[in-house]
Amino acid sequence: MQNGILRYCVAALAPMLLLSFSGILHAADKPEYVQPKPLADQLSNTTLSPVKTGVLRVPTITWPGDVATIFTEQDGIFKAEGLAVELFCENDFAKQVRGVLDGETPFLRGDLGMINAAAPVFEKAGTELVVFYVLTRSTGGDVLVVRTGTNSLQDMKGKTYVLQLNGPHMSFFSQVLARGGLKTSDVNIKWVKELTLPAYDTKGKAVDPRTVFANDPTVDGCFVISPDAAAITSGGAEGVKGSKQLFSSKSADHVIFDVYACRADWFKANTATVEKFAHALLVGTEKFQTLNADKTRDAAKYGKLMTRSAELLFGSNDPKAVSDVEGSLGDCTWVGFQGNVNFFTGNGTTRSFAVLKEEIQTSFIDLGLLKAKAPLTTANWDYTKLANGLKNVDLTSVPKPTFDATKTQQAVENKIATELDKWNDEGSIYQFEVYFPPKAIAFDPTSYEDAFKKALELSATFGGALVVIEGHNAPDAVNQAKALGKSATEIAGIEQAARNLSLNRATSVRRAYLEFCKKKGLPVDESQFVAVGMGVKSPKFANPATEAEWNSNRRVVFRVKAVETEFDTFRPAGK
Repeated sequence: MQNGILRYCVAALAPMLLLSFSGILHAADKPEYVQPKPLADQLSNTTLSPVKTGVLRVPTITWPGDVATIFTEQDGIFKAEGLAVELFCENDFAKQVRGVLDGETPFLRGDLGMINAAAPVFEKAGTELVVFYVLTRSTGGDVLVVRTGTNSLQDMKGKTYVLQLNGPHMSFFSQVLARGGLKTSDVNIKWVKELTLPAYDTKGKAVDPRTVFANDPTVDGCFVISPDAAAITSGGAEGVKGSKQLFSSKSADHVIFDVYACRADWFKANTATVEKFAHALLVGTEKFQTLNADKTRDAAKYGKLMTRSAELLFGSNDPKAVSDVEGSLGDCTWVGFQGNVNFFTGNGTTRSFAVLKEEIQTSFIDLGLLKAKAPLTTANWDYTKLANGLKNVDLTSVPKPTFDATKTQQAVENKIATELDKWNDEGSIYQFEVYFPPKAIAFDPTSYEDAFKKALELSATFGGALVVIEGHNAPDAVNQAKALGKSATEIAGIEQAARNLSLNRATSVRRAYLEFCKKKGLPVDESQFVAVGMGVKSPKFANPATEAEWNSNRRVVFRVKAVETEFDTFRPAGK
């Protein structure tokens, strides 16, 4: 399982094996780091062989998103398209690449970052890769765990992080770091060959992020899969004291996209076959989602699917493996027809293939994972044709609310009221400010277009995060009332008036921002944006000495907040 993306292997291991690992975790294992280098340099031979004829072998990986692919095969949907398909599981990405070069399969399965890392391999071999289908987005399965002292992305500067080479966290790390306003050179990176606890004797070496983090106190954070994050932060025997989840793909839910790619030479000669394969996946995913939403509707079919998925993805059909498959399904979101259209065309989203490709390849050059940008193309499907037989094809639909607006509003206000000292830092990903003249509520949105663009980029990338729009008022009236010895009742009245004014300002900015998004043709989830009136609770300058300081207190702060530790409070609507 070297260099694999076996994100849920640890959850499927037998309890006895996990007990043996817990001893390893707290032994004095010596970290074994690997040097980052392009995947093309890791493979000794990049000769291209013809793709074998006959049954179409299709790779899967141990990731809950692939359950939809398994359903498509099990339900006979591939066969209905005239395709003879054989699924296999391969979590070693370098081995997958080798299989595509050797013609064992024309398809490559990984996250978009990994596919970009593989692009130069195929360019060197005389062909390219065509990305033709998006299966899922990671929405909780991938996590950044940190030690005490790191409360925001900005706090990552100058610290050391460990992650797997050739895995899904390469792009996760680089893209999230950029959203915190940091460059890869602002942090120290240590690379390891495994994603999670390996199922072999490491002979006293720490080869995965979880084990390295547990054994080396100089490592400030690790990018891990969700089962490892839960174990590290559990406080139990396998935990690391003082560790916490800073954020995950639950908040950064438009960063890790799992896709299928195809060898360009084979795609050109077999476009109709690839199109049938993509259509089958769209139909199968839609039917799977219906089954998954109501498991009792056809309990026998659902049970058979979970068993088959455990066998293929975990190599076991015992009850625990089956339970682990089912338990992992909430860590991803199947994008379906609309998600594929948006991703490949760029309509209705800022998180398109073209944008992500540019971001990933630029950052991978900085990381030493690419020597130069490499060609990577798309299938350019006729989506009206691919929509045949599908039910959910309304591309004009408004995004479903992610949060329960009433509960989220209350939770934010309670958090500010009880933990104001922590509010500004903990979980804050990014912030910017809008300033107002004295007593004014209205402002000129055109003056803040650049800031709104930044907020749009962040809210689209961190679609599972809250964007809290805080109104702040200058404290001078309250300060004056206290200096004049006004009564507590009078002071409370002034403070309430300040809260009302600050809330009106925050609401005005929220309204202007949502209008800005609509004018850009980008539908937004309005439940993600919460306006609150801070009044005079958190001035920049408690006792302003200059006019500039006085003016800076009258502001609205856009604060993008990860809500990992607040999930019991911030509940997505309908979940």
